[in-house]
Amino acid sequence: MDFKAFHDQDARLDRVLPALTAEHPGRYAGLTLRELCQDMHDHLRSARLVDLLDTAFQELPEPVAPPQSCYQRLVRGGTHRVRLADAPGQVAAAMVTVTPPGIPVLMPGEAVGAADGPLLRYLGALETFDRRFPGFRSETHGVTVDPGSGDYLIECLRPAADGAPAPDPGGSRMAAPTQRSHSADGHGHPAENRERT
Repeated sequence: MDFKAFHDQDARLDRVLPALTAEHPGRYAGLTLRELCQDMHDHLRSARLVDLLDTAFQELPEPVAPPQSCYQRLVRGGTHRVRLADAPGQVAAAMVTVTPPGIPVLMPGEAVGAADGPLLRYLGALETFDRRFPGFRSETHGVTVDPGSGDYLIECLRPAADGAPAPDPGGSRMAAPTQRSHSADGHGHPAENRERT
């Protein structure tokens, strides 16, 4: 109720969120709460973030390596952090989960996909939002933010000398997924069931 009252009064942001405006004066100085809310709303609509999220859950990444081998590579230094711009063609070494809805969009051993694919378009939209609205960073587990550039970094398998993902040290192969289905999580968000052999 207090938030609505401040919004209806068009209260200055430095009164409603003083710590935010003190930390980012160049971005938020002089703005009102209503102006910030409208700016965020317009940005999210133009970025079509909800559509990008839906697509990311409907067009699932391709599993190309066993998760257990990704973990072994992770603990043995066989991975590296990659900017989204350099991630096409890479293989994820760690899970990426965006909250909300709190469902993984990328699992260890799955191909990150193409630059214009659903996953990188969605993560790129979140990265752009974070840059435009500092202090309101998305809760994205498995993503590290470069403090200097604001770039999203994801953990990927370090490629072999020929550019391909390094071989699985255990020699195991990834079996094809047996089922991929989607359902609603009760809040209108897509959920997924990833069963693999």
